[in-house]
Amino acid sequence: MKIIIFEDERHNAERLIQLLQKCLPQVDVIAIIESVEDGVKWFDNQVDAADLIFMDIQLSDGNCFELFDRRDVQVPVIFTTAYDSFALQAFKVYSVDYLMKPIDVKDLKRAIEKYEYFKLPANSGVNISKIAEEFSKRENTRFIGKINNQLIYVKAKDIAHIYFADGLTWATTMTDQKIPLDYSLDQIEKLLDKNLFFRINRKLIIHIDAIKKITTYYNSRFILQLSPAVDVEAIISRERVSGFKAWLEGQAISS
Repeated sequence: MKIIIFEDERHNAERLIQLLQKCLPQVDVIAIIESVEDGVKWFDNQVDAADLIFMDIQLSDGNCFELFDRRDVQVPVIFTTAYDSFALQAFKVYSVDYLMKPIDVKDLKRAIEKYEYFKLPANSGVNISKIAEEFSKRENTRFIGKINNQLIYVKAKDIAHIYFADGLTWATTMTDQKIPLDYSLDQIEKLLDKNLFFRINRKLIIHIDAIKKITTYYNSRFILQLSPAVDVEAIISRERVSGFKAWLEGQAISS
């Protein structure tokens, strides 16, 4: 199998090659590319077509998705990333797999098996540009608030939880900063990445990384201990329990 690796840290590329050699009978790494610019040059001058690309999201000179804006890449891609999963749901939607660093050999085998099973012809037309657009949208979503006479904003990726209390919507950041927002919970819920955020009841939306402890509660419900702590009860309403369990397992949640 002919493979291209996009990775700006040499030791990560070398480790990936070692893992690939354990998973595949024959591996031919035809290029290791460290930057978007080098990637553009390679695709302009390529003479040897690859079967599969392993691509780190953050390269030495920018985001790897810039490459797809500049060149028509028709080779299947498996993303490798140390990022949190706020953009990864988009990759799943478009049947592009991903591996979280440090890469585990079992995960790598499963990704390759998925590639082999769903292998598409070279001109399959998988729209990577739409993935790039989704990535950018998720990463840059932010909400405006007001403290005294000062307008402020908070990025979605920095929010631990959002709750409604005393007639106001509040966002609490991972560093425990509380910001009043000019949005309803319904409006905010539609803009958040459902892979990372879940509305556990009418008054509270939580980020998965804010969950410290989950405890069974009476009437077949759960109560959460969050970090940072929240000013309202973090009780999962009975009708949302099954959806919460599915969300924890990483299953797609319908809108």
